[in-house]
Amino acid sequence: MFFNSSLKGRTKRRVGQIIWITLFWTLAGALDALNTQSLAMSQYMNPTEVYDFNSSFWVSVISAAVTAILSGAILLFYLRDLFLTKSFGAALVFNSIVISALNFLFSAIFYDLFLSAKLQVSPLASNVIQETQSILRSGFFGRNLIFWTLITFLTIVFLHVNDKYGPGVLGKLLTGRYHNPLEEDRIFLFADINHSTAIAERLGHIRFFNLLNDFFRDITNSIIDTGGEIYQYVGDEIVISWPMKKGVHHANCIRCFYFMQEAIQKKAPKYMEKYGEVPYFKAGLHAGPVTSGEIGVIKKDIVYSGDVLNTTARIINLCHQYDTRILLSKYLLDKLNLPPHDLAPERMGIFELKGKRQKVEIYTLTSEDIQKDHRPVITST
Repeated sequence: MFFNSSLKGRTKRRVGQIIWITLFWTLAGALDALNTQSLAMSQYMNPTEVYDFNSSFWVSVISAAVTAILSGAILLFYLRDLFLTKSFGAALVFNSIVISALNFLFSAIFYDLFLSAKLQVSPLASNVIQETQSILRSGFFGRNLIFWTLITFLTIVFLHVNDKYGPGVLGKLLTGRYHNPLEEDRIFLFADINHSTAIAERLGHIRFFNLLNDFFRDITNSIIDTGGEIYQYVGDEIVISWPMKKGVHHANCIRCFYFMQEAIQKKAPKYMEKYGEVPYFKAGLHAGPVTSGEIGVIKKDIVYSGDVLNTTARIINLCHQYDTRILLSKYLLDKLNLPPHDLAPERMGIFELKGKRQKVEIYTLTSEDIQKDHRPVITST
């Protein structure tokens, strides 16, 4: 069903990140084994009697891959959500300790297994355990522990920086895709909280800021699930964008709006208890060509410029005037394949938007599931 939210997009993104972590850690494990061999052949370190390159190489590579898969899953599916409301420093330190401890544990297990296979005895045999302990106490393993703690630290920093820029943006900056300006077709969704000024006056600046933070956090998964990119936060407004192909696929840009409503509806009791207010919102959508490129020196970012952003900003301003939660241009509507039994486009008229010569035909969407402008129904828990 069109309105049924799914974890597919979020899960797919996290699995993709785990794959990249696994590839990076496996490569690091191979390079670490090669470096260990070069040190073993030098006069600076004395390997244990049971050391040999083949065993060391495969222990390093396989333990790195297995640890990356398990640690990545724990980090992305559990620890990240657990530390969403914590400081970056606290999350970094705690996650680094946990993941480094897992790496130590799996390295010890794999050393024990390889030694037992080499000596053809049980992994619990006393001589195997003693040899494993000897390796773990050696200078080789101490150096490896420092190396993998650093790898873990860099991995977690990279994930947090990627979150800061938004999914996919850091990669585009690193590859230089937008180093030179280019033109592309994109869809934009502007969403802002209704009556935010009145809410801010009632709550005060600090509590209103916390409400905004909760609101943006609660709708983020809906954006990720539909392939959206968070472009900007502007006060109580969020600007979301899609490349044209991704945004029209399964009407992702429209599904995003309804998934965000669903997310806030589920958290309505929490908002009422905490703020005495549920942040219901309106949205305006439009699409068209924009110029995309990197801007800035100290703080680089990818920005979009073009008439489509100005038009979208004016479309959302009409929502309150026409008592509706969502408005979109006919230009975008014509590109969407909406399910006929779930959504019904309703023509609002042709408007000459302020500051624009060309008139824009605007529609709203109606459905049995989502009514026009109203506060979400609060269900008891």
